[in-house]
Amino acid sequence: MLVADEDASVLYKAPGSFLWIVDITDETRPVPFASYQLDGVDETPTPIHTGLHQPAEDVKGTEIPTAWHVHGMRLVDIANPHRPRETAHFVPDVPPGCKRVQTNDVCWDDRGLIYIIDRVRGMHILERT
Repeated sequence: MLVADEDASVLYKAPGSFLWIVDITDETRPVPFASYQLDGVDETPTPIHTGLHQPAEDVKGTEIPTAWHVHGMRLVDIANPHRPRETAHFVPDVPPGCKRVQTNDVCWDDRGLIYIIDRVRGMHILERT
């Protein structure tokens, strides 16, 4: 199971939010066993709407699109679930009148098109090449 701890650092003074991989073989005893964090993110608390918001809910393989508020879309490969790694990314330009990128939800369709929501401008459609 993939879990986002969205902006936990704002509430709990913890490192920036992570993508967690959790073993739910026994659903009554979930066990987190690996995590993914963007390079360059440290334990400094961050402003709200900075970190991971959401992984795509529809898993279609080992590469999972994830939405990071100010870091855009990150494609994370979990083929080796103990060592998730980024394989691609898209960070939109900062919207006019804003101080930072404002991406939000991510999903994809059966053709492989990735849709990422921008809180200010609407939707970006990406194609995995």
